[in-house]
Amino acid sequence: MPDYKFCVSLKISHPEIEPEDISKELNLAPHIAHKIGEPRITPNGRRLKGNYESMFWTFDFCNGDRLDAEDILFEEFVAARNNELAKHKSFFEKLRVTGGTIEYFVGWFSVGSINMNIYLEPPVLKSTADLGISIVLCAYPSNDET
Repeated sequence: MPDYKFCVSLKISHPEIEPEDISKELNLAPHIAHKIGEPRITPNGRRLKGNYESMFWTFDFCNGDRLDAEDILFEEFVAARNNELAKHKSFFEKLRVTGGTIEYFVGWFSVGSINMNIYLEPPVLKSTADLGISIVLCAYPSNDET
């Protein structure tokens, strides 16, 4: 069995739309959202220089947890999310053609090894591409058992 854990967030940014519009369309409450022009801050509330130049909206599919590949493979997880989000395809297309981006942001954690392997079949890649969703993998290899 694969020996990794992962977490996935849906991240959307756009130069004009409001976060509330994303939430209403997707019927999801974001875990993080910033409006255009709001002051930039860190997750712990420290103020950074400047203001947000575009809207940012993110929904954590895993609620801060890491999913174990022994319970569900990453590719199965993505295929299921694609099926759930397919009804929003035209909305995603509208976001993209007006300057927005949509991505699955993936935290990918090895367990006791630095060797990690995810196999994405063409149908999963196609359904993701058809939705206009990019996949961003952020790998955290480890060689200890924690």
